[in-house]
Amino acid sequence: MSFQDVGRGGRSTRPPQRRGPQQGYSTQGGAFSSAAAGNGRSPPPSSNTNTANSSYDHISDSILQYQKNVALLERMSLKLHTPEETPVLQTQYTLQIDVITQLGQRIETQLSAADKRLATMSRSEAAGCRTTHVKLNRDYRMVEQKYKNVMLDVRKRKGVAE
Repeated sequence: MSFQDVGRGGRSTRPPQRRGPQQGYSTQGGAFSSAAAGNGRSPPPSSNTNTANSSYDHISDSILQYQKNVALLERMSLKLHTPEETPVLQTQYTLQIDVITQLGQRIETQLSAADKRLATMSRSEAAGCRTTHVKLNRDYRMVEQKYKNVMLDVRKRKGVAE
């Protein structure tokens, strides 16, 4: 599962995998069944967990938007310092950098808040959320690195063009 799947509320381009009770999953709502429950039902998620899942959906959506904006910036950057460069392109490029910077700050804030929320959860509640948190953090860092590489390539090309 990637950050793109988290924000879609379970909707994925891949067909869902069904897991039955023999695999440790309850047939009630598809939630993980605890061995301690004994009745085949998992306990209802606490409001802390629901809030965390909701915040991870928002973080996932933000990372997806960040990724799309970085891809757009990369396409724009390919035309910089070439005969195709126009003043409009330069303006759009500058504005795109501003948008990406703001999105990055928002994601950093969201990840930080989610990290603080994890610290306040009980150990069992935090276990499921921690995996999602780590994955989203890693996905964001990968896209952030792509952005930095695009910016570095533009600087290099600018130096060669001059």
